[in-house]
Amino acid sequence: MNQSLVTACLITYNQVKYVRQSIEGMLMQQTDFPWGIIVADDCSTDGTQEILKEYQAKDPDKITLLLQPANKGAMLNWIDLVTMPKSRYITLCEGDDYWTDPFKLQKQVDFLEANPEYVACFHPVKVVDADGKELRSSKNSFVHNRDLTQDELIMGRVMSTLSLCYRNVIAEFPQEFYKSPTGDNFLCSLLGNYGKAKFLDDIKPSAYRMHTGGSWSLQQDDKKKMTLLLSYFWLWQYYARIGKPEYAQGYYRKILLEGFYSDPFRELVPGLLGRTEWVTIKTIRRVFRLLRNLAGKKQATVKK
Repeated sequence: MNQSLVTACLITYNQVKYVRQSIEGMLMQQTDFPWGIIVADDCSTDGTQEILKEYQAKDPDKITLLLQPANKGAMLNWIDLVTMPKSRYITLCEGDDYWTDPFKLQKQVDFLEANPEYVACFHPVKVVDADGKELRSSKNSFVHNRDLTQDELIMGRVMSTLSLCYRNVIAEFPQEFYKSPTGDNFLCSLLGNYGKAKFLDDIKPSAYRMHTGGSWSLQQDDKKKMTLLLSYFWLWQYYARIGKPEYAQGYYRKILLEGFYSDPFRELVPGLLGRTEWVTIKTIRRVFRLLRNLAGKKQATVKK
C-alpha cells in the first residue's frame, strides 16, 4: 500500500445491499500505475464486514481494511480513513455509491501529474435510486460543473467527493474540522489553500445513490441547512484563528446571508456545541431577527 500512487478510500456503515457494487467499481479500474484501496467500516452489524473480508481475502495486497471496534460516527470514521494513505493522491467513495468509468483513476492522475498548479480534479456525477435507476443526469447544477479557482474552493465551492481525486497535501486536520458536522466543505476549503481544481467532463458520471438509508440525501431541508451553517461556523472560526481575516469574514457573511432569509437554527440542539459556541450562535440569531425586523419596518414605510 505504501508504494501506491493513488489510494481509493471507501467509507462504509451498514451498506450490505450496495457495498459489492462500490468495490467492483473500484476493482475494475485500469491503470498503468500501482494503486490500492482502504475501506473504513464503522462497526457495521448487517453483514457489510463479511463482504469486505471476502474481497480482502481475494486481493490482500490491494485491499486494506480498517474495521472500527465500536461505532465512532461518520466523521471520525472518515477522518481515520483519509489520514491513513501515504500515497501521492487520494480518491473517495461511500459504500452505497459507485464508479462507472474503468479509466477514471488513470485520467485523473494523468491530469494532476501534468498540471502541478491543480490540487484536485473532479468529474460528472449522476443520481440513481436504490436499484441503480437514474433519477437525474447530474447531481449538481451547471455552476458546479466547471473549473474552480483557489478562492472559490476556500470559500466553500464543493466538489462532489464521489468524483474527487486530490493531492495528499493535508498533513493534519485542524481542530475545527473535528467539530464540523460534515467534512465535504472543510476538505474542499483546505485543499483550496494548495491550488485550484479541474472539472474533467470526459469521465463517465459516477453514481450517487439516493435511498431511505442514505445519511444525507433524504434529510429534511432544514437539517441540511443547519448542517451547512455549522460547517460555515467552524470554517469562520478556523480562518479567524490562523490569521486569514478575508476568508473568516467571508464565512461570517455567508452565515449572516443564510440566516437573513431563513431561520436555520430553529431546531439546533445546544448540546451539539460547547457553551461558548452556543452563545455565539444565539448572538448571531439575534442579529438575524433584528435585521428581519428592520427590513419589515422599511417595507411598511415604503408602502405607506
